[in-house]
Amino acid sequence: MDKRCEYLIIGSGIAGYNALKELTKIKPTSKVIIVSSDRYYPYDRPPLSKHYLRGKFPREKLFFEKEEFYRRENLEVILQRSVTKIDKNEKVAVLDNGDNIYFEKALISTGGSHRKLNLPGENLRGVHYLRTLDDADSIRDDVSKSKTALIVGGGFIGMEVASSLTMLGVKVTVIEVKSYIWNTFVDEKISRFIQQYFESKGVNFILNESVKEFQGDKMVKAGVTSGGKRIDADLVLLAVGISPNLDIAQKSGIDTGNGIIANEYLETSAKDIYTAGDVANIYDPIEKRRKRIEHWNNAEYTGKLAARNMAGSHEQYNFVSSIWSDIFDLHIESAGETTNYDEYIIRGKFEITKPNFNVIYLKDGLVKGYLAINREYDELDVLNKLIEKGIDISNKKSSLADENFDLKSLLQ
Repeated sequence: MDKRCEYLIIGSGIAGYNALKELTKIKPTSKVIIVSSDRYYPYDRPPLSKHYLRGKFPREKLFFEKEEFYRRENLEVILQRSVTKIDKNEKVAVLDNGDNIYFEKALISTGGSHRKLNLPGENLRGVHYLRTLDDADSIRDDVSKSKTALIVGGGFIGMEVASSLTMLGVKVTVIEVKSYIWNTFVDEKISRFIQQYFESKGVNFILNESVKEFQGDKMVKAGVTSGGKRIDADLVLLAVGISPNLDIAQKSGIDTGNGIIANEYLETSAKDIYTAGDVANIYDPIEKRRKRIEHWNNAEYTGKLAARNMAGSHEQYNFVSSIWSDIFDLHIESAGETTNYDEYIIRGKFEITKPNFNVIYLKDGLVKGYLAINREYDELDVLNKLIEKGIDISNKKSSLADENFDLKSLLQ
């Protein structure tokens, strides 16, 4: 069956949804088709590892819109289907059921898929990944029957789930193959602080080791590390990151390389085909390098930006990407570059019992990024502007640690 539209959106995550929402505002009468491999209408994912997993967030509130929003004559939502390839010359997308969708402009916002370890015992019941609503529901079902959990991977998802499971009364062990947790996100000093905070809540850590197998009879009972340690666990989460979903682009002759390569307008190497979200490889004008960003705010921003450019605008990407998390009683906010710096300055109380601080990262006299725990938004807003504007604060950096010093004065 052939279908036709002005705008085709492939993927219904944060980027795809925000692109759709933007198009309904600026092109309210245009025909839009959105194709998603998920079986649900677009929903928010951050609560899956936190409040929803703990049963503190109603299921219906996960969804961005009520179903009525999608029931309009010029909008078609195709669920549980995938685009296999695009003929970029004819502007036609081929679905996995053989249907063709002819379009004028298209957006590839296919996100990423969890990395699999393919270890012995990985298919035992009780071994989970967390990427979708169904994944979260499956973990929730097992939590009530679990006493011990093993989390493989000390990144954001792993640590968020470690927090949630601990709060639910499950004894948690985290295994991280590197020498410290959050190793792609913070330096070792901050990592050790976060680890100590988790340990104060009862979470155990095994660093510098991987998992070589899972043991059990139908149900998982334990994991065995590369060093020979056997850890009892009746629930396992594999949280070792994601890989960008590049199949469509690669089969369609669209340039890729750690994501789908986009220009400053989020257009791919194929005319009239754009990309956004976790799958997009974007040139960051602030950091002056290409990067693929797995952050909610970036997916929201790029989804909207791609939609506007598809609709005829000509706006360049220019965004300070940020990330947040809620872990135990910590609210964490971070933005900019937190690993490539000359020095950092700590503002606030850097203490385990009642943390309230901001680690401000500097390079060549510029604020490049920060990681804040339990800080006020006004402070973060100033830092975001300093990063964006590239204001040299060399002669004022010694004042950053003084909480009586008004950061806003740095903007003048």
